[in-house]
Amino acid sequence: MSLLVCNEYKSPNYNIRKNLDLIDTVIIHYTGMRNAKTALNYLCNKKSKVSAHYFINEEGKLWQIVEDKNIAWHAGVSKWLDRKNLNETSIGIELENPGHQHGYKEFTFDQYEMLEKLINSLINKYNIKIDRILGHSDIAPSRKTDPGEKFRWHRLAEKNISIWPKNILNLPEDIYSDKLLYNLLSSIGYDVKNHYKDSIMAFKRRFMPSDLNENINEALLKVAYSVNLEFTKVRSLY
Repeated sequence: MSLLVCNEYKSPNYNIRKNLDLIDTVIIHYTGMRNAKTALNYLCNKKSKVSAHYFINEEGKLWQIVEDKNIAWHAGVSKWLDRKNLNETSIGIELENPGHQHGYKEFTFDQYEMLEKLINSLINKYNIKIDRILGHSDIAPSRKTDPGEKFRWHRLAEKNISIWPKNILNLPEDIYSDKLLYNLLSSIGYDVKNHYKDSIMAFKRRFMPSDLNENINEALLKVAYSVNLEFTKVRSLY
């Protein structure tokens, strides 16, 4: 797949990646800044000490500001399943959006269109599995809320580039428990040992965006059980 990539912005904030074969994850972010120019300048400023590989503005224009062969500084302190420091094994994609601090809003049709093309390209290039298409809040739930509850993960799942439960399954009432939720979120990949409550919120932002509270109830357990089944199915194939 050929993508029209702009290269006028380049970030000095990266390390050398030892092996391209290590790439197996995509992390989706929002910029959390008022406009694209401010975000691009920040990501390319040596003093900021942050970067990403790709940036997509509201019009769907794509920039590559760090080469895939290098480690961009986008994930920070992070954990998913048994892996820490996901910078080393991931590609970071920033989407222009003011975020929760500056008037969080819906992502645009053009952003989704370009993002889907880019993710498909990365999947094909690096053999990335769809259970490794993640949000920043998935891997750093106590620090980050992006891409947030307005990001349409179900749209990506419809294009077979992310996970979304096909059905919400019923469970026997006698197995509802806090321990069950803990185990389900841990199985999916969240760092519940260190960030249990924040992992619940990160999970809800992604899979239950209309129910953003910390309540552990029947609906949450059903969704978590159904989501875990989807992750388990995908992982059983490799």
